[in-house]
Amino acid sequence: MRASYRSRRVLVAMTLLGTIIAPSSSAYASASSASRSPEPRGSLFFADEFNAPRVDASRWNRCHWWGPTGCTIAGNNELEWYTPEQVDQRRGSLRLTAARSSTLGANGKRYDYRSGMVTTGSVAQKGSPAKFAFQYGYLEARVRIPSGAGLWPALWLLPASNRSRPEIDIFEIRGSRTDAMSMHLHTINDRGNRRSSGEHWTGPDLAVGWHVFTLDWQPGSLRWLVDGKEAWQVVGDEVPSEPMYIVANLAVGGDWPGPPTPATAFPSTFFIDYIRVWGDRP
Repeated sequence: MRASYRSRRVLVAMTLLGTIIAPSSSAYASASSASRSPEPRGSLFFADEFNAPRVDASRWNRCHWWGPTGCTIAGNNELEWYTPEQVDQRRGSLRLTAARSSTLGANGKRYDYRSGMVTTGSVAQKGSPAKFAFQYGYLEARVRIPSGAGLWPALWLLPASNRSRPEIDIFEIRGSRTDAMSMHLHTINDRGNRRSSGEHWTGPDLAVGWHVFTLDWQPGSLRWLVDGKEAWQVVGDEVPSEPMYIVANLAVGGDWPGPPTPATAFPSTFFIDYIRVWGDRP
């Protein structure tokens, strides 16, 4: 999702026996449809089944840490302003809802849409810790995404230090192409050099029914899975090795998906049935 979504996938690499070897000594590969989901490792140390009557405020914020009562990601040129009232919990699922509603943001700009997001990151006070962050683990989320041009559901991780990188995008989906998913890893090295890598997965229409998205994050290894089948893998020294927190959101518009069209239905909702994380306790 990134706070400044400027680049597209640029992967200068060479192919060796079906594996893409990146010049940074990390390896990137798309897996075959025969891949099998790994078993979760360790204990279940974070789980929200979203069965309570309201969002658990001890686990989730409803805006980014820099905007407690409303926020957006200006670097993406998104068209929504996130507000807490666009997040609710009913009938066993978390609901992030985008609506066509003129909204004045705290930055003084007027937005044509408002939408919902949640994060386990820190609250607005400078230096406060993340509500939940983990370093290595097996994250699984069961979701149902909306379709429609201009909609942009995403699930991603950001560093608990409140820096913008590294960033792990578990999935990003354009509402106009719900048979395709994008995965990204955005990093920065000790010299301040930024690098973005990604892979695009295509399959059945992800807006039909519920689907399970998984990130298996181990030392020196990242694996992305869709409904138990591997979609991408990264191994090597670019794999993050610091605590990271969870973000889920439904953006509207922006540089990547483009704006909604008159055919885009509003309100539209991104449903999350559960989010679970296994591993060694952080």
